[in-house]
Amino acid sequence: MTTDLIDITDMPDEQVEAIARMAFGGNVGWHLGPFLLAVLFDGILLGVVSQQYMTWWMFSRRTERRCYAYLTHFLVIASLAYSICEISYGMHNFVYNFGHYRVFLEVEYPQVFPLLGWITSAPVQLFYTERSYRLNGKNWYLVGLLVALIGASLGMTIWILVVCQWLSSELQAKLILDQVQAWQCLTLAIDTIITVSIGWGLYKSRTGWSNTDVLVKRLMLITLETQLGPTILMLCFVIEFAISPPDTLGIFLEQLIPKFYVVGYLATLNCRFNLRRESQPASAEKDSPRALGRANTHVLGSRQLQQATVNIETETYVESFQMQSTPLGINRKPLPLEIKEVYDDEWIENLDFTGNNQSNHTLHDGSNLV
Repeated sequence: MTTDLIDITDMPDEQVEAIARMAFGGNVGWHLGPFLLAVLFDGILLGVVSQQYMTWWMFSRRTERRCYAYLTHFLVIASLAYSICEISYGMHNFVYNFGHYRVFLEVEYPQVFPLLGWITSAPVQLFYTERSYRLNGKNWYLVGLLVALIGASLGMTIWILVVCQWLSSELQAKLILDQVQAWQCLTLAIDTIITVSIGWGLYKSRTGWSNTDVLVKRLMLITLETQLGPTILMLCFVIEFAISPPDTLGIFLEQLIPKFYVVGYLATLNCRFNLRRESQPASAEKDSPRALGRANTHVLGSRQLQQATVNIETETYVESFQMQSTPLGINRKPLPLEIKEVYDDEWIENLDFTGNNQSNHTLHDGSNLV
């Protein structure tokens, strides 16, 4: 007996429980594990977001543009609210309705996750859209395309929310297959266009100078790293939902995508601060191998006109110290204060050649020498 497209609206609880047990009881780990793992991994990603937010608060908050600062606060609050909904969903399934299989057939909680995910992911997509607009020479056509796709994605999430009101259980997921696949493809297209356009804009920014080209390569890698997570998850969600719409693995993938957007956004802001800090000259590391590897040299063999750039760094060292007083020698003993030194002229004037000191008369007298 197949359980696809079964309407359980007017069925008694015992029959609904039997159908749910038949649908999920065959492999409990595979069918019910995604509900529990979604809450667990969402909590882990919330911890990552909290750590990234504290890093941004300490190092980049004061220099951040006001609009980006407000966007960062909003995304952190939205991530916290999304995690609260995840925890509430897990408590509803595994605590308040413990031991009942029919609770996993309900659509009240799962139908709101696409809209909550759009509230978190759309601001991040608009942030990257602004970056792509600047990197591609202020291309308004690209901005118009991305904004239109983001608006269409919002329309699809609202449409899914409306259509889900007609479903009696998760077993009827095939009835909204077209709407969900349209939403998935729109989101995947937005992420792909943003990643490719930013990568292309950075690739065109190369100048031939090794220092600039290394920076461009690093920015391209950062863009791929931050955008690759939600893009891969959405691609897996598209493939899974196309193969088996009622499978609960899709709920696990869907509930992780919004957090990956926020993690990538905060990683971009923090990497920007690190790049600014590394670009500042440090005299203490000027002779290190890392600094020498960043020498600004042009591509060898290029025939293009070049402009030589000479960077001159001057350093001033000021050293001050107090010399000790030189000690007096043996022949330079200090005179007592009461003795007054008399010059030679005064000695000559004060010579007494009278009386006993008549050396000018007795100097050649032999008797006086005895």
